[in-house]
Amino acid sequence: MTKMLKTTPFHIVYATGEEHEPIEFFFDALMESKTFDLGLGFFSSSAISALSAGFAYFIHRGGKMRIIINDILPPKDKKAVEQALNSEIEFEEAILNDIKKLFKTLSKQDVHFFKCLSYLVSQDRIEFLATKPLNKKSGIAHNKYGIFKDENGEKVAFNGSANFSKNALVNNVESISCYKSWSTSEEEKERLAYFEKLFNKTWKGKAKNIEIIPINKVKTYIQTSFNAEDIEELLKEEVELTTKDIKLPKRIKEKVDKLLSKKNKEPHFPIFGGKQAEPRQYQKDAYNSWVENNYQGIFAMATGTGKTITSLNCVLNEYKKNSRYNVLILVPTRALVSQWIEEANKFNFKNIYTTQDRNWFNILSDHLFNIILNKNGGSNIIFISTYASFNGDKFQRLINKKSWSEFILIADEAHNMGSSRTLNNLPQIITKRIGLSATPERVYDEKGSNEIYSYFNSKPPCYTYSYSMYKAITQEPTVLTKYFYYPYFTHLNEEELIEYTEITQQLFRNYDAKTGEFNEFGKRLLIKRKRIINKAENKLEVLKSIFLEVKNKESDLKYTFVYVPEGKEPDIAIEDLYNFDNEDRRLIDKYAEAIRSFGYSTHKLLADTKKRDSVLNQFEKGLIDVLLAMKILDEGVDIPITKNAIFCASTGNPRQYIQRRGRVLRKYPGKEYANVYDIIVAPEQRYIDTLNEQLKVMEINIFRNELRRVANFLYAAENRHQVLSGHLGELADIYGINIYQLIEDNLNLDNECK
Repeated sequence: MTKMLKTTPFHIVYATGEEHEPIEFFFDALMESKTFDLGLGFFSSSAISALSAGFAYFIHRGGKMRIIINDILPPKDKKAVEQALNSEIEFEEAILNDIKKLFKTLSKQDVHFFKCLSYLVSQDRIEFLATKPLNKKSGIAHNKYGIFKDENGEKVAFNGSANFSKNALVNNVESISCYKSWSTSEEEKERLAYFEKLFNKTWKGKAKNIEIIPINKVKTYIQTSFNAEDIEELLKEEVELTTKDIKLPKRIKEKVDKLLSKKNKEPHFPIFGGKQAEPRQYQKDAYNSWVENNYQGIFAMATGTGKTITSLNCVLNEYKKNSRYNVLILVPTRALVSQWIEEANKFNFKNIYTTQDRNWFNILSDHLFNIILNKNGGSNIIFISTYASFNGDKFQRLINKKSWSEFILIADEAHNMGSSRTLNNLPQIITKRIGLSATPERVYDEKGSNEIYSYFNSKPPCYTYSYSMYKAITQEPTVLTKYFYYPYFTHLNEEELIEYTEITQQLFRNYDAKTGEFNEFGKRLLIKRKRIINKAENKLEVLKSIFLEVKNKESDLKYTFVYVPEGKEPDIAIEDLYNFDNEDRRLIDKYAEAIRSFGYSTHKLLADTKKRDSVLNQFEKGLIDVLLAMKILDEGVDIPITKNAIFCASTGNPRQYIQRRGRVLRKYPGKEYANVYDIIVAPEQRYIDTLNEQLKVMEINIFRNELRRVANFLYAAENRHQVLSGHLGELADIYGINIYQLIEDNLNLDNECK
């Protein structure tokens, strides 16, 4: 059970050089509190960095803070503030200028402290106010007090001669008094109530001799000057800084070591989104549905809603019940292996291994053997493999071991489980199974789809748990950002149309007009013909027109993903890297050149791109405007700042276009909406008119399937009605396609899956 303020042995007085020093008070109070109201006296950047471990843990537990700032720098720098007393704007600017000066002399601890502040600012968990006297005299309000409050409502307050600075807390001979809400002394409780009332009156601007000046620019400057890093990384960094500071009392170092040791042993839910240390409600619902379905199921969740987090939360809940975790995670590509390692680390899971480790076979084999020797002993394990490695002979030599019955299987992009090779290797001995996918159905493979549904005991349309993009955008609290959809239509050129027509003639001979389906050879022809549409040369001209149109609107396309038409899709069951030929490279070069002509910096992202993480980091920082990609952005890329996506690849595979759209819908501070630009190759009416009636019906049915994709993009878009009244509506009317019904089908599906 978490310790609280009431169980902490606070003392009446803390004094420098005595048995109990002021820094110990702040450390203990921060470690056990949920809120901290601070009325500053003398303030410096090192004020809280001196208490780094306590402050980090306070943040990690979801703590919130309010600070009333009186002055920022030592007395020699107060003049700028004092001279600005008659102007709120000048007052704020003066404080901001002092902070800017302060930033030039930061130590490692200072920088870390401001990273923490930046994190709190980014999550709306800290508020600042500045105070100035109401009289015209120079001088600054100089109170030194604060109030801590824990989850149970217990409080502890302090006041005294100790300024909240490192010099005061560590070097000066200072003292503070402490007042507890659970004290038996009425006088002590009255003093606490006095300081709490003083802070609240000052905060609300009701104090008689004090005027409150909001200083939002301070928050903005802190956030833009320091990256708000992951809270787990901040905690690790802060513990390291604290344990290396030789001036801190031994007792505090011992407490940090104890805390770190305990924390490192226990898996826990990471702070997700910064405002909570527990799963979102829909992630809890997914776990409950999985348990009710006999620990089996498919989570059909929109890209960007946290499928990885949801499944690892299931593992965490099982660990809380059984004190054990053995997990096998299957993923399509090597890039996703790295992502899963990162997410598992956030949960503080230990013993994470992958098939990319040199000695993985022996590690996994030994672990399986140890389970047999001592079912309730031994260590835990998270083992991550690509589907290709899992299907390899080496892995399959282990798959029939009885120990696998202790494991939970997580199949990422679970539609890959339906390939013929993987179906032959399904680990039937693992009974606890989770399949993850935004689109579990396999295109053109009903048999493979049904095998997946059977294995996970989960069927469409709602599966074990369903959380659609539309719900993630519209239901409070929203998870994804709103977006606008802009379809652009083009046609095949003459050369492409000739080849397209030849394949169409062959397609007709392999098409069943009664069922509206193709035989196996027809499906291969359909893919071949789709590649012609996918790489249509006219798309490049449409891409240029998009950039020109945005430019004419005096806007820009920074933070943009461009999905370039790609070649053959790999078989994930036997390949875990994408291969690109010279034609692919020439095509992506041509697209990059066209974009650079508009003054944008670009970078091509392929499977063999060196320093991939560095490229993504530069894009996130705005040093690269546009990323052009073939397939590699389909999975495992999370850059929430991305605002625009341009689809030049006409994929008919729902998995691809849904994943690609999800890359741009993630939330980010200041990002109010996203834009999706979609280039679609439509049949020309003059071509349709040359066909006999049966071919015409077949061609229109194929185009109807293309518009299903458009409808899926459109049904949740902010500008749905404007698009329907444009060229899209005209095309649908020409070919007798009820686009409104296609959109309604998507809405009905959302309503069906509650």
